Amino acid sequence: MYKASRFAAIGVFMLAPLPFGSAETVWICIWTALLAFSLATADLRSATLDDFYLLLPLFAVLVVVAAVITVQLWPNSPLHEVDAAWAVARGAVGGDLSGRVSVTANGPWLAFGYPLLFVLAFTRAVYIATDAEDARQLLRILAWTGLAYALYGILAGTGDPTSLLFRRKEAYIGFVTGTFVNRNTAATFFASCALLFLLPLLRFIYRQDRPSRPPSRQMTALIAHYLSSPVALGGGFVVCMVATAMTGSRAGLLLLILTVFMATALFFAPLRIGKLRRWGWLAGIAVAALLLVQLVGGAVAGRILTYGLVDEQRFTMYRTVLTMIQEHPLLGIGYGNFESAFPAYRPDSLGSLGVWDRAHSTPLELAVELGLPAACLIVVTCLWYLYHLLNGSLHRRRDRYIPIIGASVATLGFLHTSIDFSLQIPGFGVFFAAITGCGLAQSRPSSEQKK
Repeated sequence: MYKASRFAAIGVFMLAPLPFGSAETVWICIWTALLAFSLATADLRSATLDDFYLLLPLFAVLVVVAAVITVQLWPNSPLHEVDAAWAVARGAVGGDLSGRVSVTANGPWLAFGYPLLFVLAFTRAVYIATDAEDARQLLRILAWTGLAYALYGILAGTGDPTSLLFRRKEAYIGFVTGTFVNRNTAATFFASCALLFLLPLLRFIYRQDRPSRPPSRQMTALIAHYLSSPVALGGGFVVCMVATAMTGSRAGLLLLILTVFMATALFFAPLRIGKLRRWGWLAGIAVAALLLVQLVGGAVAGRILTYGLVDEQRFTMYRTVLTMIQEHPLLGIGYGNFESAFPAYRPDSLGSLGVWDRAHSTPLELAVELGLPAACLIVVTCLWYLYHLLNGSLHRRRDRYIPIIGASVATLGFLHTSIDFSLQIPGFGVFFAAITGCGLAQSRPSSEQKK
């Protein structure tokens, strides 16, 4: 049963990006059911109370979101003024409709499925990665899974750029999107996969302690040995970086470069090496990254020259979203209701082109839908986990590259989703939760984990 539990969880982590980013509700239900089964049948003998305490803030956030949704859907709530849309609806249908804070009657609970899935994925990854060897194996599986998606994206983008899996591609033709519909989400996904290859490569280059022969002739040992070779790791990093550049995402490629520098700095900062050697490593990484960008970043450079770093329409969107927050500061408009509420606020300056079904900033969208108190709680919780990852990156002695991966991917995801919506796509969100959960589980000193 324990093997089935582990197989189900890793299967979800690997397959979640496949069906167009798992954006449809049916996939959220399937992955949630599989992860619930995996958690219910998990082997938790290596877990400790400290692991549970580490997850408590996340559980608290989920409870708070559920409580806010309950209040939002309370008919004729005495706690807060109901949304004006219900008065319009009563006038249109002539019936006795109960008003709510939420602009829809069922939307918030339907949208709650994804936060539940994210928490389950994060929790399961933490419990898998309480054992260091299992953590290394999980990150290795995720890295090579990401490489497979990157290779598919590159081949599909060059061979059949008008198709997305078995469907006709309707947007971003000429750019690589992998199995995702949106190129920005694809860029963040490929960039995360590049970081999964970079840190083991840095570890090998510094330590050079890889045995020349596999430890045994078993198939799993042979695969692990050859996939951890510097050639394989370097090739995986280059392919994922090329895929990131081919998406044409400005933020995706620029944030990848930023987090490559960050990961390199975190790796070398605590090491007892000379300043000249330390700066030499950083300079070498910088030169290599810039050469790669020069070779494969033409699409991104072209978009920056044409449109600049930020679209003017996005600034207009942000100003409109801030107006919505001012009108609904405490409880928002209802979780998952942005698409339903935004047309009433859409300014003429946005024109008639474009579908603005998201705020293109996850923190702002959370503030609109859940209110400022709940949104601030979520942001503070994310920063608290990032602090733990950074602390482990600098102070852990053994397998320090694991929390560095978690910290780098977390920084990449948090920054990108602040100016877009990458973490709102379940296919990337589950993958992200698996990586950061794995890093968090190995962020505490090994002496504490054994207590």
